[in-house]
Amino acid sequence: MACVAVLASLWIWSLTTGFPFDTAFVRKWAIFAGLVPVWVLLLAPARRLRVGLSLDLTWRALFVAAASVAAAYLVAYFYAPRAVLPRLPALYFLWEAALLTLAWRLCYLYALSRGLFRRRALVISSASAATSFADLLRAYAPDVELVASIDPGTTEDVLDDLVRTHGVAEVILGPRATLTSALMPALLRWQERGVEVVPMTTEHEHVLMRVPIADLEPDWMFTSLPEWVRARDASRAAKRLVDILCGLVGLVVLLVATPVVALLTVVTSGRPVFYRQRRLGPGGRDFDVLKFRTMVQGAEAEGPRWAGKDDPRVTRVGRWLRRSRLDELPQVLNVLRGDMSMVGPRPERPEFAELLERQIPFYRTRLMVRPGLTGWAQVNMPYGDSVEGAALKLEYDLYYIKHRSLLFDLWIVLRTAGTVFAMGGR
Repeated sequence: MACVAVLASLWIWSLTTGFPFDTAFVRKWAIFAGLVPVWVLLLAPARRLRVGLSLDLTWRALFVAAASVAAAYLVAYFYAPRAVLPRLPALYFLWEAALLTLAWRLCYLYALSRGLFRRRALVISSASAATSFADLLRAYAPDVELVASIDPGTTEDVLDDLVRTHGVAEVILGPRATLTSALMPALLRWQERGVEVVPMTTEHEHVLMRVPIADLEPDWMFTSLPEWVRARDASRAAKRLVDILCGLVGLVVLLVATPVVALLTVVTSGRPVFYRQRRLGPGGRDFDVLKFRTMVQGAEAEGPRWAGKDDPRVTRVGRWLRRSRLDELPQVLNVLRGDMSMVGPRPERPEFAELLERQIPFYRTRLMVRPGLTGWAQVNMPYGDSVEGAALKLEYDLYYIKHRSLLFDLWIVLRTAGTVFAMGGR
């Protein structure tokens, strides 16, 4: 849609200026094709089901992306040589890209939420679990149609009839559902015919893209999780190489940004410019993380506490650094030293970790992998400033630990870059 918007904007511009819209004209102004990756990058944070299913949130994401492109283009326009970057095509592009992207999303959701593309599912569980699961599907998975819910004690004939009548593609087993011996042969038979039989916890994970800790068995971290960790550890050498390369690029950006940040910080709130803080690494080993200072001096004179929304301790420059996520940039040094990775669970402070381990099941499993400069939890939710927020972030972290790969890391980095450009941090 962004590519079509570029061509449409050049076509409209040709009509207003009288130039023929031909290959030579398009080639002459091919520089506008550079707006395509910028537009896609800025919309990366909006590639979430919660945003896609909400017209209001979609409009907001499109507005933020358009405003960011407009601001960047104006800066480039005033610094570029005269007549190199005309204004009207950029304005046409923003209008066309916003409308075409919105139209594509609506068509996409409409097509996937009905007819041929819908997955028909049947749930075998208690009534309460089936009701909550149905609410989840309605909110987050319009492509799944729950056709029936039956009790674990249902007979084989009833199951066969429902699967055959409704064309069921997936049978979902509720939490701790005790299946009768009569249902087992039927499930095996339908599984052989291509019907998927999956636990409800797996479907929760697939739909939400996080691991709901309330659904996990107590021995999960000793049985299922180690198998996933070992399977993903095969790429550790490649991941470390990527970390070093990205860390070197980040080091160049840090060297360029530090004088500007240092000047603004010293002028508005004095010294120091940098701030060290103890964090937990893999296996519980602690290390010093390095950040640009964003709070007033003596911000934790009364002891450690979470940074909340509109925290009065945050300085004016610090608020801008947090929104752009630039306060984390010095941590590329931690990445190069091997304390951290580019992508992984955010390292927690020992004081908070001790509290959270007592209140949140499986919290210490985050220490099985190297912490990251950014992570799956960071691109899906804001800073956690409570036990409840930390529990939700843990669910995203567990999903990352189970599914981590270089491609997944790349997607998280792109989402993070989109958030930085759109000033979506806090």
